Amino acid sequence: MELPECFSEGIERLHEQAMAATGLANFGDPTYLEGLRVLLESYDETAHFGDTGRFSTWAMAVNCLRGRLYAIDGLKKHPACRETPIEKPLFIVGLPRTGTTILHRLLASRVGNQGLEYWLGSYPQPRPPRSNWQDEERFKEVEQSLRMLNEISPELKKIHEMRAERVDECRLLFMQSFANVTFQASASVPGYEQWLYRADMRDAYNLYAQTLQLIGMNDGGKRWILKDPSHLWALDVLLETFPDATIIQTHRDPVKLIPSVSNLVLTTRRMQEPEITPEQIGSSQLSQWDIVLSRGMAVRKRHPDRFIDMYFDEFVRDPVAAVLDIYRQLGESTDDTTAAALQEWMAQHPQHKHGGHSYRAEEFGLNPGQIRERFADYCNYFEIREHVA
Repeated sequence: MELPECFSEGIERLHEQAMAATGLANFGDPTYLEGLRVLLESYDETAHFGDTGRFSTWAMAVNCLRGRLYAIDGLKKHPACRETPIEKPLFIVGLPRTGTTILHRLLASRVGNQGLEYWLGSYPQPRPPRSNWQDEERFKEVEQSLRMLNEISPELKKIHEMRAERVDECRLLFMQSFANVTFQASASVPGYEQWLYRADMRDAYNLYAQTLQLIGMNDGGKRWILKDPSHLWALDVLLETFPDATIIQTHRDPVKLIPSVSNLVLTTRRMQEPEITPEQIGSSQLSQWDIVLSRGMAVRKRHPDRFIDMYFDEFVRDPVAAVLDIYRQLGESTDDTTAAALQEWMAQHPQHKHGGHSYRAEEFGLNPGQIRERFADYCNYFEIREHVA
């Protein structure tokens, strides 16, 4: 695949390649183009791609446009899906490395709940019967892509394992509107990062909600369990879009959290930008999460009754008890059968089966005192010192 010399000069080619791959041409509301243009310009201005990174970044943009085409086409083919209710959804919102993935999958495993499977988040369509997934071309393509990613970066598999059939993050849908933190986690794009802080996310959330209706149209009675740290960028819009949603916010001692999330980003970034340093990542992650957590606190103060808090150390100590407590706070009954099903799921999905990982602040040019000072308001508001992991 021949790439243009400048990303920003290739916007038409990106669209042409997405249309050629899908046979579709309707990208829907053009408001997504603003984020795409800012992103491509930022790639040209500040990213430092290796040859492989440049190619994979281009392919990622094409696939985001492919996913958008599939979503818009599905909504056109299945207009009745817009009548599919999204009632009392649960959103798990917290920084990466705070237990969100296991919590998400535990909650989604309950009969009567549903989550966003990776392959359907990548290439949306109405969810077919699970027994047919292996025959779906989109499923097979996503499965192969993830297999290749794990071969290229086995370290990433230890930190956050992704599989086509498993529930994963909402970022997959927001990337199709080019409004998501994944792009700045994958490349040095400060111009795009600043744009995302001030972007109006309403159009992106509108398509997100409609796409969930499309995917879940065959499972209309099931409750959505959704997860993504990037909801922190727009909690007010999330609550506006889903007025009966409950948000589960996860917390962890920032001194342990920031080095861990920095290593995740470093692992991802080095696949695209081999020369990036741990110190650059540490500095950017410290600033980014300080900003979004502060914004999130402001929303919480306006809507305190819409949130449930989950502390990492308590969750790790007894995940099943923590999930049962969430149902209690929601006013929902559970019994021994519920607990047994959760225990069985945990037994079948042991943590760290691909290896553990532990990192210190100093490895990223930071120190514990600096992190505690930066997150003092957050720690005080949520009494994080009483729940140190």
